[in-house]
Formats: sequence, C-alpha cells, structure tokens
Amino acid sequence: MGKKNQYLVTRYTGVPVENDGNGGYQLKLDASGQAKLHVWRTGKHTRGKYTGIGQLMLTENNLMVMIVAAEPMAFKDRHQEVPLQRFLTTTAPADLVEQGCALLKEEQ
Repeated sequence: MGKKNQYLVTRYTGVPVENDGNGGYQLKLDASGQAKLHVWRTGKHTRGKYTGIGQLMLTENNLMVMIVAAEPMAFKDRHQEVPLQRFLTTTAPADLVEQGCALLKEEQ
C-alpha cells in the first residue's frame, strides 16, 4: 500500500434481494420485472467482512444485495463506484445464488 490513508478496495457485483415472506430471500425485480446487477465497493467505513459469493450486504440506502462477483479494484478508481455500508453474516440459499450467477453470465 502507498499512503497511510489508503485501504484495500474490492469491487462487488451484486443483485438486490428482498424477503420472500417465508423467512427466505428472492431476487428483487425492478419496474420492468427484471432483476438487475449493480456494482458497489468497499469503503473506508464499510463494516463486516466479505466471506464469499452469495453473501448478503447492505448498501448505504439499506438495500439488501446478494454478492455474485468480487474483484480487486485500484484505490485511485474507487470513486467510479458507490461504497457499500456493511456485509451481513447471512448467505443466500444455493438456488438463489445460482439465479444471481446466471444473471452475471448473461451480462458477460
């Protein structure tokens, strides 16, 4: 690391999720009925720890998001993405992770 105020920045691709009413989660659909991928990054004040694909996180607007990809990001590029608020200790069920990863494959 260079300067003392720098921190490790990771770029996360995720899909918003919501409670399904049965104690589980489902993909959150937008007005057109689509689940959309978005990108966030760790910020200086991000709380919690990233544990892996399928983990849930909260954005600064308290939107719950399931992470489907994570990659290192240059510190100098961090302003291109919005920081996330915190990582949750919850992981989405495998079938939901699969749906999210399928969305990612479609976009690539």
